[in-house]
Amino acid sequence: MVQRLLSIFILLCPIFSFAQENTSPKPIVLSGSTNDLNAVAVTPIKFKRMAVAGWNNEILVYNTDTPYKLVQKLTGHTAQINALAYTLSGNMLASASSDMTVRIYDSMYRQIPIQEDLLNRHLTGVNTVVFDKSGKYLFSGDKEGKLMIWDIANKKPLKYYSTGNSINDLCLSPNIANIFVAHSDKQIKVLALAGGKIIRTLDGHTDVVNALALSPNNQYLISGSNDKTARIWDMKTFKQLHVLQVESWKVLSVAFTDDSKYCVTACNDGSIKIWDVQTGKLVTKLDYPEFNIKDIAFMKGNLQVVFAPKLKEGEVYGARLAPIVIPAYQPAPAPEKIVSPAQKSVDSIMAIRPLTKQDSVKYKSVLIPTQNAKPIKGTAENKGANNSNIPKDSAVVIKTPMNVQPKKK
Repeated sequence: MVQRLLSIFILLCPIFSFAQENTSPKPIVLSGSTNDLNAVAVTPIKFKRMAVAGWNNEILVYNTDTPYKLVQKLTGHTAQINALAYTLSGNMLASASSDMTVRIYDSMYRQIPIQEDLLNRHLTGVNTVVFDKSGKYLFSGDKEGKLMIWDIANKKPLKYYSTGNSINDLCLSPNIANIFVAHSDKQIKVLALAGGKIIRTLDGHTDVVNALALSPNNQYLISGSNDKTARIWDMKTFKQLHVLQVESWKVLSVAFTDDSKYCVTACNDGSIKIWDVQTGKLVTKLDYPEFNIKDIAFMKGNLQVVFAPKLKEGEVYGARLAPIVIPAYQPAPAPEKIVSPAQKSVDSIMAIRPLTKQDSVKYKSVLIPTQNAKPIKGTAENKGANNSNIPKDSAVVIKTPMNVQPKKK
């Protein structure tokens, strides 16, 4: 009898242990979504915007001031949206979809029309998008391995390269002439943008590579894979620094803090883990087994994470915000906030309705960034620009052929 009771106790110990360890704070739900999410993107602090998207084919834009408010709904895609990206200056947003299109939006969230080129376009679902540091070019990768380069200033597709395997993610290189490509063939490839040649590979993963992120200080690259690991790479030597044992089948998203000292991994089992970049040691973790976490980003001076979940159980749809605690971490002080009367008027407009063309003219002096980005030729930012030839509902040029329907999952 005693032996039997002892056996039962041993079997129940792991259950009690798990129940005690899983003390993750309940995340805040952002309302507005009506289906599972695949992507999240956050602007620099001064723009105070965040975008999420997924299976309802819409992009939802939130104001990141507390409380978070839904301020825009961007429609047009005809299939699930797989990826989002903002420029470093925060004045443009791009989306990638399974409808074989890429769409680009300006600082007022109006679509930027791109010339159609039947020879330069995606012919299958698009998995990822990323802007170059200047915001003049956009890169997109699809399921057939095609890497497209878009000239945003001249509003046209520039060229494409065939890489051979499905492109799961793209990441800028510290050397602006190259780009990192995450493939389904276990390798991370460094591609020269000038000629499309693979000039280097980063080897180490033993299964599909899903996600890439470059640290803000350009010193580290992190990759996430189906081999139950994430890996940190030194950008000076291209050597592997740390293997992060995440203990989950799929690492679907990775990101760095603003100071490049910590990184995060998000997995299909709902686990979120924060790691010390220098040591490769686990710092803290959150567990949300009810979610498959598809994308993640740091928020609020790295004291929060926002993630795009696919629901496993009967939960409410929507992006989630979760607080994180990094021991001994000192967030950078927030910049001094100076709000002009005109900006207050703009904020009040954004809170109650989408901006109109008349609003963009009236408030362009406070909404259009002028420090690091030049206005895009042909948009309302240019004084006297002739927009009469730009249809209101223009989309980016890559259009689904008439006889081909987007695949539904």
